[in-house]
Amino acid sequence: DAALNDLARLWADPRLIYPVAAASVVLLVVAVWLFGRRKKEGRQAGLICLILSIIFHAALILLVPLLPASPGGSSTVDPDSNDEGGIDSVAFSTFEPDAIPEEASAEIESMVAPLPVSSMMELLQPEPEVAPIEDEKTPVEPTELATPLVPQSLLVSQVEPTADVDPEVSDDLDRILQDAFAQAPVEQTANAPPSPAQEATSTDDVTNMNPATSPAPKGTVVGSLDSDFANRKGSAKEEALLKTGGNAQTEAAVESALRYLVSLQRDDGAWDPRTSGAGIERSPLGTSRGNAGSRAETALTGLALLSLMGTGHTHQQGEYSDNVYRGLAFLIRSQKADGSLAGNSSVYEATYCHGMAALAICEAAAITRDPSAIQSAQRAVAYTQRLQHPTTGGWRYTEGDPGDLSQLGWQAMVLDAGHRAGIELDPRSVAGVQRFLQSVRMGSYGGLACYRRGEAPTRTMTAEALATRLLIGQQVPTQEIAEAERYLLQQPPGVSQDNYYYWYYATLALHQLQDEAWTQWNEALKQRLLSTQRADGSWSTDSVWGGYGGTVYTTSMAALCLETYYRHAIRIDYRRIAQPEETTLRR
Repeated sequence: DAALNDLARLWADPRLIYPVAAASVVLLVVAVWLFGRRKKEGRQAGLICLILSIIFHAALILLVPLLPASPGGSSTVDPDSNDEGGIDSVAFSTFEPDAIPEEASAEIESMVAPLPVSSMMELLQPEPEVAPIEDEKTPVEPTELATPLVPQSLLVSQVEPTADVDPEVSDDLDRILQDAFAQAPVEQTANAPPSPAQEATSTDDVTNMNPATSPAPKGTVVGSLDSDFANRKGSAKEEALLKTGGNAQTEAAVESALRYLVSLQRDDGAWDPRTSGAGIERSPLGTSRGNAGSRAETALTGLALLSLMGTGHTHQQGEYSDNVYRGLAFLIRSQKADGSLAGNSSVYEATYCHGMAALAICEAAAITRDPSAIQSAQRAVAYTQRLQHPTTGGWRYTEGDPGDLSQLGWQAMVLDAGHRAGIELDPRSVAGVQRFLQSVRMGSYGGLACYRRGEAPTRTMTAEALATRLLIGQQVPTQEIAEAERYLLQQPPGVSQDNYYYWYYATLALHQLQDEAWTQWNEALKQRLLSTQRADGSWSTDSVWGGYGGTVYTTSMAALCLETYYRHAIRIDYRRIAQPEETTLRR
């Protein structure tokens, strides 16, 4: 075995194997040329060349299989390196089948430091207006920027109800959610002091298992960072649901959707594109993408996990804890040595697959502080930052592409969730996100957005840009918000073909604003989603991108829309944003 390992290591050296391969081909060509000549001189030399070529080819055939596998394409991995991908390289904590939750929680407490006081946007000073980049091929090194104090825009204000709650609806909600909330630990909404009863029911065990309810480190602005996910369960969830537009019917639809999703999960924890109707080419928007989605296992698994975790289920607790555990374990096993979570996806799928799967891993890391999830999230965030274009700040299908806004939304949220998990970000990555968002701004006031610089604005990209800017903590000017809202409300859910991708980002953005535009959008969204959900809990793939994603995609995205009421806290001072300084909002 030692000899074979030495031989394999010898042949793994490209300085040897490539010249041998080249020599075997050259000798064969020379032999053929010598035998093909009319003159008989040189036949003996040709025979020698032929024999040597055969020997070299035989050596290659026998010894090349001994080469160590190189995951993730053309990158060569040192056989002696400890930086291997997959599940074997992760020191599992609560992912161990026999782990004791209390012991794991104590281990997590000792290994992971509290989250920092800053938000993702605090890694930068506010950037000035960025001039258009004339030559995207010339790399521009971003400037290191200092960390400012916590901006006022990150303070979470109490969200007032947008409308009176019908007592009958509230009673129905209490009945439907009774089982879901009965076993959940009591949580608090941001800025709401705990009652004596709440203080009496809180325990160290719950605090350790769910850092969202842990006391904030000294100096932390409550609601600014670690409580972004605090409204996903308990009384905080019920309050956020009722105050921001949800009801008993939306929660029943979510529960039905989750049951459908877990029914499709494979034994190895993945969600399979082949069994859910993904990868069907319908050429949406007139462009063929080569049956994208047919190998997007990690993307579908990431979306399904985001749907489950969006309602408070983690691999540590909840009705679907086993499903979340197996899904996260599958993603960790699938992660390559370079941090990629793209799996075996094709070129059109790869960046989406990594982004969706990485977001699930990063949210799990931020919520549970599980060291295994944190280690995987660190690799995923590092990979995301390496893929970013150094000049434009964008992401697209392959490394070196200038980028598009559709990809940027997922990668920006990976960075944000990773930061909330305590992962240090390169400030240049955050600067790049802002730079790209600036480059695709359009409209009279800059409130619209396009897919790539120079193209026409679209509602989907306008929604994604606005959601991304709000969720990473940018202060968006009043006129830009008003312009974006007017544009989005021209095509609410129920108008034109269903587009869950568009609805997802528009719902995230408008929910953060909690104004009249949100009320109008939310009513249309609820009416359309509740009326089109099928008996088994799924949504049809007869939508703009449904052919590529199948029913796991459509059902996950629809469920995420209906979880928006509590999935993210209102983490901006929306009243400050909604108050015009010099002009009034135009509806």
